[in-house]
Amino acid sequence: MRKRVVLVGAGHAHLHILKNAAALRCIGAEVVIIAQGDFWYSGMATGMLGGLSPPEADRVDIGELAINSGTKLHLGTMIGLDRATREVLLEDGRRIGFDLLSLNLGSAPPPLCGTGHSIYSVKPIRSLVELRNRIEEEWRGADPPVLRIAVVGGGVTGIEIAANLRALSDLHGREMEITIYSRSAPLKHLPRGVAAALMRHLRTMNIEIRWPAAVTLAEENGVFLNDGTREDCDIVVNATGLVPSRIAARLDLPFDADGALIVDRFLTSTGDVSIFAAGDCIAFDGRALPRAGVYAVRQAPILLANLGAELSGKPLIPFVPQKHYLAIVGLGHTSALMLRGRLWFKGPPALWLKRWIDQRFVDSYRLGRTSINSN
Repeated sequence: MRKRVVLVGAGHAHLHILKNAAALRCIGAEVVIIAQGDFWYSGMATGMLGGLSPPEADRVDIGELAINSGTKLHLGTMIGLDRATREVLLEDGRRIGFDLLSLNLGSAPPPLCGTGHSIYSVKPIRSLVELRNRIEEEWRGADPPVLRIAVVGGGVTGIEIAANLRALSDLHGREMEITIYSRSAPLKHLPRGVAAALMRHLRTMNIEIRWPAAVTLAEENGVFLNDGTREDCDIVVNATGLVPSRIAARLDLPFDADGALIVDRFLTSTGDVSIFAAGDCIAFDGRALPRAGVYAVRQAPILLANLGAELSGKPLIPFVPQKHYLAIVGLGHTSALMLRGRLWFKGPPALWLKRWIDQRFVDSYRLGRTSINSN
């Protein structure tokens, strides 16, 4: 009988499987993907926010990719899993049966305490699209305001967001006050020289960074800090780090303290050999990997091979995480910082390399169409 492989989530790992679904169909599988919408590439997201490219340059059309690969697409949100009947439960009441299941559920920052239309998050990436649209709409008025932005989180993502917000204001010739709030010493996980270089760059961009300063509550016109003070702002950006999608811990599968699905070295759930997972939602072989897209990209061909092996009764192959990877922090329109291990370089060539890598990745899933050029 024909077996059904169901992919949940349109993340980095599943893009590869979607593009290469013929490898599964040729051994008798039906491939189905469940996704909330199109794929937005995190590597280009901050540059898009800063105006280096239009929002559509950051998007891959999942429907088009599914049609081209002979994959059935269900638009919807997973809310649970019925392992007894082998079905994925969707928010709208649909139940999608599976023989093999692959989960690429992603991650997001822990929610800030507070509500309001002025609070944005670094993930999902659509939130940054909405943030850019909101800022540019504010500036279209006859008397545009000086926007005050609070970036919550002093890690690499918070610094990258702040630098690209400054780039956006420079591009439009508008004033913007940007403050980063960090619970502890900013960039403390980076080599000392790298952290110092990024801090100097923030000063040249007139971006203030305050620490220790934990935001305990965010509201429409300000943030409250753990010392009891309140500071005014117009927009809050949540860049407090990434945790696995909350649904991962509600699937009756083993998960760790962060809510990540525990998988073995073959990317198989330790609670069900017919369920695979990859990307930010997993704890690999019982330990967390950095939540960076490069790991999901490297896991993708292993995941595809192991789904095929499980279907055809062949041995699975292990995923071996790389010890080091190239990270490039975009710092606006003219510079970036690249880091691998303890080696690093800051300057325009790093930005050129970042844009080349990112564009090549997105174009590889655009079915041969020309890339969407930057502004």
